[in-house]
Amino acid sequence: MKTIKVCGLNYTVVIKEHFKAYDDERNLWGYCDYEQQIIYIRESLSEERKKQVLIHELTHAILQEAGYKEQDEELVTRFSIILHQVLSENPSLLSV
Repeated sequence: MKTIKVCGLNYTVVIKEHFKAYDDERNLWGYCDYEQQIIYIRESLSEERKKQVLIHELTHAILQEAGYKEQDEELVTRFSIILHQVLSENPSLLSV
């Protein structure tokens, strides 16, 4: 299991096929449980899609821990798509 530190908290990444958000009956591609600090990602997604979903859910976690309790899903989606592209196409970005 992978963990990602966000604002001093360890978020565990769980890859599994079926999970439900506490307030949503759909079987989502991903979900971020802020109370348990767990990021769920659907197992049957392609590897590239899993990475995109991870960045999306990580964006939710970052905003939550920064104090943004209300989050605009469209903004998170647009931002995370571009962030995924930047990170993917610049693998040495953080090796300054």
